[in-house]
Amino acid sequence: MLKKSMTLKKTRPGTQAELDAYMAARPRPVRNTFEGMYPLHQDLELSDQQVQIVQDYLQEVNFHLPGAAAHEFLVVRWARYTGFQFMQEPLEAYAIGLRCTHPGMEDQHTFIRMSWGQLMGDPEAIRLPVNEPVLAGDMMTLARYRDTRTGPSRTGVNAYDAAPDGSVPNSVPHSVPGTDFDLKLLNGALDDVLEQHLTGKGREINSWWNPALNWGVALAGRYPRLKYFESKGRLDEQALAALHAFEARAADAETALQELGLALPASVAESALKQAKKAERGTFSRPHRIRNPQPLTESERDT
Repeated sequence: MLKKSMTLKKTRPGTQAELDAYMAARPRPVRNTFEGMYPLHQDLELSDQQVQIVQDYLQEVNFHLPGAAAHEFLVVRWARYTGFQFMQEPLEAYAIGLRCTHPGMEDQHTFIRMSWGQLMGDPEAIRLPVNEPVLAGDMMTLARYRDTRTGPSRTGVNAYDAAPDGSVPNSVPHSVPGTDFDLKLLNGALDDVLEQHLTGKGREINSWWNPALNWGVALAGRYPRLKYFESKGRLDEQALAALHAFEARAADAETALQELGLALPASVAESALKQAKKAERGTFSRPHRIRNPQPLTESERDT
């Protein structure tokens, strides 16, 4: 593990030339455009002059991460056109990746928005509102549930094999301590659903999609695991009380869930426990799933 971390540290680009070489050795990202998506511009590889335009603009608008300066960035030469991807994004918009070089912040990556005209060197070009220097990780769905900047302190396997202080949780032998994060996600997803219901927008796709998706993911993954642990007597008193409190909230919100076309926890739990019993008996088999169709850019078109 130490050898791996040392290798990563040695190979991290520290200059623009090193970053250029690093990126050149890797394949360019492929944009999956489906039928009906017609971008005004294409992704482009920045020339030396365009890299300088970006660097000059960073200093002009004092674009920087907290604790670093505007000149402490390397520019990723592969500029991504974003004008056709996001709602309310200007059609001229590009996103240019930036890597911080300030000591101790070399792992922090962000981006700046610039217009096509700016990158072409047009002094009269449209100037987009300067975006906040956000980090990619901060924009992820689970960022609000983290207890550290980079993520939850316990994730994956280690979220369920030890308490934060290494102690054995009380009251239940072989209990499962990693349930707090699951319950945070479930309650957070329910909060979002209730907020959507209060807006009166119902299933209006632009506002309904995210809370519906997050609720479905949490209910399909986190909730069945908790119900399984409960059925095996592996939740301590605190976790069990928190689970029942969530279920009571969801029961009170049943009308909202039904109006938004969302699943109810009771039916999910019943189905999950039936599958668990079959799996323990060796009689459960996964249904075959249809693979996602390839986008047209990655499959042969009919001629």
